[in-house]
Formats: sequence, structure tokens, C-alpha cells
Amino acid sequence: MLLQAFLVGLAAAIGRSDYLLGTAMVERPIVLGAIVGIFLGDIPTGVIVGFQLELAFMGVWQVGAAVPPNVIVGSVLGTAFAITMGAGPETALTIAMPTAVLAGMFDSLMYSVVTPPMAVWADRGAEKDDPKTIAAAMWTNGILYIIALGLICGVAFYVGNDAVQALIDAIPDWLTNGLTIATGILPALGFAQLMSILSTKELSFLFFGGFLLSAYLNIPTIGIVAFSLILIGILNMAHIFMPASAAVAKEVDDDNEF
Repeated sequence: MLLQAFLVGLAAAIGRSDYLLGTAMVERPIVLGAIVGIFLGDIPTGVIVGFQLELAFMGVWQVGAAVPPNVIVGSVLGTAFAITMGAGPETALTIAMPTAVLAGMFDSLMYSVVTPPMAVWADRGAEKDDPKTIAAAMWTNGILYIIALGLICGVAFYVGNDAVQALIDAIPDWLTNGLTIATGILPALGFAQLMSILSTKELSFLFFGGFLLSAYLNIPTIGIVAFSLILIGILNMAHIFMPASAAVAKEVDDDNEF
């Protein structure tokens, strides 16, 4: 159990390693689920659970100063408990959602207590034109965050395994069935959250175009993606097919502005 707890914490640390790897999307549930599955010896369950959690958390992104639920903690603990208990995605979802919200409070604590002193340290380095101090502040903040998140997940898994197992056993069948249904609905919610961020008046017709292709022509998702790639290529090559007179007229208009 101690080794498993260490590996679960290591998976969370890998998920928060964007300070080392950049934005490589290793923090997404579909990636972390596979990593947890590799560490705990059950890759198929890890991939399946990670995929389901990815659909549920698809619209969870940090925008501005808003602190969203911590997808890393929710995904790692949800997948880990589902694997060790021999349960399915509905159990992972039951664990992932509340733990992600609670871990979001930890993110707020980090951003309000730990990060500000690091920013002051970096500002002092900038005033002295000292890039080494700036880099040290950035690395210290990132490493503290990685270690803290790994400890949280590792300790929570080690201490909470029996408690979570007892809680899952105490859940009545009607609630488990409801969670199973909710697991099927949440992907739509994830897409809706994503659309609320991406949707604009200029792009809305593309969304409805994809819907019509799927609903009325029964074209599978891969086919719609292929059509989208072709459309992107046509739009990128549109300037090649523009008449030369139009391009010259545009240049003349630009010259008249001066």
C-alpha cells in the first residue's frame, strides 16, 4: 500500500510538471488515467476511467483569476481508487468531483500565500537585472507546488483507502444507478462547458454544420473531423484563388490611408 501511495503521488507530481515540461497537456485526465493505470498495473481500467473523466472535465480550464476545480487531484485519486476497488467510471466520478473541488481550495491557498512571496523575490531580481534570481523564484514556486500536490494525493490515497471503500459500500443501489446515468450525461456537460468558452457568432455556423452532418447524414465523428481538416486547408489556401485585381485593390486602399 505504501508503494502504491508513493506511485499515486508521483502521478500527481507528473501531472503538475508543467513547470518542467511546459504546457504538454500531461495534466489532463485522459493522460493521468493512463499513467495511474501503468503505475498500479491496470492500464485498461486507467485508460477507460481517464477517458470518462476527460469528458466530464473537458470544459474545466483556468480563465483569468478564476480558480477551477483541480483536475489533477480529482483524476489521479478517482482513477486510483477505482482501480484498487475494482470499480468503474461511476465510482471514479463519485470520488473525482468532490476531491477536485476541495483541491481547488488548495490551489487558491497556493496562489494567495506561496506565489506572492515568490513574485516579490522575482521582482527584486528583475530590479537588479539578475536572471538567476528570477529563475530561482520560478523554479522554487514550481517545485513547491509539485511536491505539495504529490504529497496531498499520496497521503489521501494511503489514509483514505479504507474510508473510501466503506463509503462506496454504504452507497445505496439507487444512488449508484443514478451516478451511472450521470456518467453518460456528463460528457455532454463537458462539451457544453467547452462550447461556452469557444463559441462565437462567427464560429456558431460551424458547430451547427457538424451537428447536421452527424444527425441527418449519419457521418461518424472521424468523417466529420476529416471534413473539418479539408475545410481548414481550403480556408488557408483561399488567398491563392483570390483574383490578382482584388489583392491589388487592397494594396491601393492601404496606400491611400497614408
